[in-house]
Amino acid sequence: MVGNPRYVDVNIFVYWLGNHPKLGQTAQKWMKKIEESQRGDYITSTLTLYETLVILAGLTGKNLKDTTLVNRVLNALTSLKPLRIEPLKIEDYNKAADLMNECQLDYEDSLHLAVAIRAKAEEIVSNDKDFDITQIKRTF
Repeated sequence: MVGNPRYVDVNIFVYWLGNHPKLGQTAQKWMKKIEESQRGDYITSTLTLYETLVILAGLTGKNLKDTTLVNRVLNALTSLKPLRIEPLKIEDYNKAADLMNECQLDYEDSLHLAVAIRAKAEEIVSNDKDFDITQIKRTF
């Protein structure tokens, strides 16, 4: 990809790993695009790793004491070698608080958006329509 990266929201990974009946195939197509991309064309944040674990634990009736679940999820996400995982920075937490009011997002979505803005993402890959009112185009 020439240009700025695409930020991948947590729901794409949840649909992929959870084999979602309706959205799993779309998520699988995004995983294929990520796998075939250059490193850094697609990014996400460390928040995504944690949220994916929490959501999948809830969906499967498991918890974060289940090392099999934790290892499966972490291995799946970190095995996507072209995917760049951005750490959360203090500036992201502060920016997210401002974005909550500016974009009418909850704090979690605001954190994802703050990282996407810092990374100069050109798009957010998500089915979360809350991102439609942000300065970064949403695609799904």
